[in-house]
Amino acid sequence: MSKRGRPKIDIDEAKLEMLAEFGCSNQELASFFECSEETLRKNFKPIIDKGRELQKISLRRAQFKAVKNGSVPMMIFLGKNLLQQSDKQHIDLTGNLEAVLKECGFEDSNIGEEDSEQGKVLGPDKLQADSESSSSS
Repeated sequence: MSKRGRPKIDIDEAKLEMLAEFGCSNQELASFFECSEETLRKNFKPIIDKGRELQKISLRRAQFKAVKNGSVPMMIFLGKNLLQQSDKQHIDLTGNLEAVLKECGFEDSNIGEEDSEQGKVLGPDKLQADSESSSSS
């Protein structure tokens, strides 16, 4: 009686795990072992997953080593990602409106004056328009 189907592919599981730990994609692994990605997923998923988890551990170890060696960017990165720290700044928008307007170049603003010569009341909600827009209507 003859065997049917494809010939059995001999995959070195230790090598597969090592390549997964290096970050090889399923496509790269399949190409290396000369098989389909489906074969790898179906028959070797736990080994590939273990290799990828080892990769994460290795990377985390390298990050902490960089922090211990004084890498400020890595300290900031890990602080933001592991400790939920942020460098968002709270901007206080309260203050003196006249001072803000003067800083922006609106020194001759007549905000706050009861009767402004430049505008006229448009309706019950006391909106004001400048003289150009009120004269064009």
